[in-house]
Amino acid sequence: MWKRNRKRESLQFGVVARVLLACVYAAVVGLGYVWNKNQIYRLGDELKRREAALASLEKRNAMLAAQLAQLKSPGFLESRSRHHQLGLSPARESQTVRMWEPTAAWEAQFMAAQRAEAARDLVVRR
Repeated sequence: MWKRNRKRESLQFGVVARVLLACVYAAVVGLGYVWNKNQIYRLGDELKRREAALASLEKRNAMLAAQLAQLKSPGFLESRSRHHQLGLSPARESQTVRMWEPTAAWEAQFMAAQRAEAARDLVVRR
């Protein structure tokens, strides 16, 4: 057998195309991996930032709720009334109107009574 001279042989298109395709595939996979890692880090930073903002807002909400409770307290309102000489006093029992809220059982009974009355009206009209 005689030796082949590789310098004279032309490159086969199929081999070159496969190698080039493999390189492009490896590059795309690598870039996708790096992009995904970058997205993970960015989302992690955003999550930390939002959690810190949430903690800050929850702390502020608790502080404002405590302040509101203090401002609504009868003792505070009475002291402010005296300080500004408004002449206000707590309501007497005779000035208070007590309201009751119907329960679910009462509403069911009321609706049944209305249906019965409507049925009687239908019978009378016919």
